[in-house]
Amino acid sequence: MEKQSIFNPLKNVFLPHIIIWKRYIDDIFVLWRGDAKQLQAFHAFLNSCSEHLRFTMQSDTRQISFLDLLILCEDNVLYTDLYRKPTDRNSLLRADSCHPLPLKNSLPYSQFCRIKIIFKKQSDFDRNMAETQRKSKERGYKNDQINIAIEKIQNKTRHDLFQGQSRKKTHSCVLTTRYSKCSEQIKGIVHKHWHILKSDDSLGNVFSDLPLVVFSPGRNIRDQLVNSDLPPQDIPEQRLFAPLLDGNDKCNGCAQCNGTYKCRSFKHPQTGKSNPIKGVITCSTKAVIYLITCPCGKNDVGKTKRELKVRISEHRSTIRCKNFTYPVAAHFLEAGHSISSLRYIGIKHVTLPRRGGDRDNLLLKGEAAWIFNLKTLAPFGSNVDFDLKPFL
Repeated sequence: MEKQSIFNPLKNVFLPHIIIWKRYIDDIFVLWRGDAKQLQAFHAFLNSCSEHLRFTMQSDTRQISFLDLLILCEDNVLYTDLYRKPTDRNSLLRADSCHPLPLKNSLPYSQFCRIKIIFKKQSDFDRNMAETQRKSKERGYKNDQINIAIEKIQNKTRHDLFQGQSRKKTHSCVLTTRYSKCSEQIKGIVHKHWHILKSDDSLGNVFSDLPLVVFSPGRNIRDQLVNSDLPPQDIPEQRLFAPLLDGNDKCNGCAQCNGTYKCRSFKHPQTGKSNPIKGVITCSTKAVIYLITCPCGKNDVGKTKRELKVRISEHRSTIRCKNFTYPVAAHFLEAGHSISSLRYIGIKHVTLPRRGGDRDNLLLKGEAAWIFNLKTLAPFGSNVDFDLKPFL
């Protein structure tokens, strides 16, 4: 709209009256050369440019507020002051809040930079610096933090602050993690042991410099208590007169049914602790994490996005064809187990959240979690490894 209507001299006859036009999203500051009647006509012109937009206007010859600025005109010279709403209160981040320490240390400095940019007169600058120091102390910031920020801002000119800062260094490796109270310790551990990666022959060139550790916001109390997407009521699916209960069962219609059995829970291979099966699972269920048990007591955790019976059929086929490249087949062949001794159950049915997601990633996460929880990695089980990429 700006290019088509506002800055188009063929459409906008008021363009010579506009000295300055500055827009931030839906707030516009205009410095006008003309009388009040012409300004009202320009306002009517703006509202005629689009049927979807309606402009409101405030005008003054001495001072006017725009965003957090109060713009004043004195002797045909423009000055800026800090604009505060009547309902404004001290909302500076508390010093004892659970936020990264570099962020909290930089807050007093960023507030002082804002003041130095806004105020041109030294007297106004000193008055607002004292006010900001008082507010910082009210929010728990120590004198050392405030004094360091004051020392830094004294070495800066308004011109330097308007220019901004250029990045001194680009990092080849960035480590992103959700912030928690342990994040600073994790950062220290990574930096302390980074030399292990640097000394590696194949990884040394890639990870030569320390990583830039950045934090994404952690879940606060509001995020944990407030849910904008209420889940549906958990009403079990009806089958005849009885609801379907979570558990594993035969489909009673395939060749793999003889390898499974009806159960609602399974025991941990080492501890014997009972674990409930999550979801209604049969041989025909898709997107399943399953557990294979052999006669010697070893277990293997796997996942499949196809029907469970198809994946079990493939396991039996690799044993029958004596394919040692697959861990389950290799164990059965080395131990001399027969194909008919293979037993399996589905332990979790992976469903997509209501708002969608990556089912393959959820299956990989679930498989890795159950391999770890059931301790089925070799030599205790048949799993060779598990993938941690889905958690990154």
